[in-house]
Parts: sequence; C-alpha cells; structure tokens
Amino acid sequence: MKPLVLVTGGAGYLGSILCEHLLKAGYRVAAIDRLMYGQHSLFHLCAHPSFEFVFGDVRDERTLQPLIRKADVLIPLAAVVGAPACDRDPWLAQSVNLEAVAMLNRL
Repeated sequence: MKPLVLVTGGAGYLGSILCEHLLKAGYRVAAIDRLMYGQHSLFHLCAHPSFEFVFGDVRDERTLQPLIRKADVLIPLAAVVGAPACDRDPWLAQSVNLEAVAMLNRL
C-alpha cells in the first residue's frame, strides 16, 4: 500500500497543488484545512479514491492525533502568511505558525 501523506493547510495555494501532485505520483493523501477563506481548491480531488479531506483546525489536538497516527508523512503547510496578516492578528499567527507546529512535533 502506498504511503499516506498528511498535508495541513491542504486547501491553501501550495497545499492544493501539492495534494494534486502527490495523488498523481500514487500517494494516498489526507488534507486538513478549516477553509478560513472559503476556498474551493480541493473540490476536484474529493472524488479521488486516495484522497481524504478533513474539515478542521490544525490547532485541535483531538482532530490531529488520529490523522497523525495513520500518516506516514506529515507536511505542515497551515500558516498565517505574510507580515500584514500576522500583524493584524499576532495571537492567531503565533498560535498557527508556531504553537500548532510544536504540537505536531510533540504528537
């Protein structure tokens, strides 16, 4: 069986492109995203038998723990991107960009 790759922030620009390339390369892919910006970038992959979408927050340990247990590879792309966005909500930026990655490493 092909490895399962878990992509956090899977519906973002990089994540959605990466998910598509991983599926084309034969990997199984699970993507987690909370769709904060209402993006539709993964809809075309949802019918793919090797793709799983999880609507959830990368900061939620109860959501991530079972996903991490199943995954062979973890690619953490969930982030608040850009200085203006981080300046607008420094708490969110630290929570997603730093604390969530620390939690992923711990799990």
